[in-house]
Amino acid sequence: MSTSTWLLAVVLASLASAGGGIVYGHAEGEAAVLAKDNAKAVKDLTGLIGSHAQLITEATKVSKAMRVALTRRGVADAETTQEFKNALAATADSRAGCLFDDDVMRRLATAQGNAAKAAAGGVLGTVPGPGASTVGP
Repeated sequence: MSTSTWLLAVVLASLASAGGGIVYGHAEGEAAVLAKDNAKAVKDLTGLIGSHAQLITEATKVSKAMRVALTRRGVADAETTQEFKNALAATADSRAGCLFDDDVMRRLATAQGNAAKAAAGGVLGTVPGPGASTVGP
């Protein structure tokens, strides 16, 4: 083999080797960038999942608080209804002529004030007791 052929073979081998190295390096660079992007996506998704888990926990607490408030409201409403029934039973025969004694009228005024206060306070507001008065004597 002549020197020029040998030299040509070495140059071609060097070029082929360099080309392979460039292709390999490019592929490795792309893989590194893809891995970095994937790691950022995983980090972002982990943050979103944590945020959603916190929102679910908060929603559960609020839901429980609303159930408790609605239960209290139901108990207060039942007590008030029973008080009205008891108060009106004493004057059942007089109501035919639309006569109500002063006690019934005070209770109705108190109930109206409590209803307005409860409506203004919303579901999670405090429920006034059945005997609580919001109007003066």
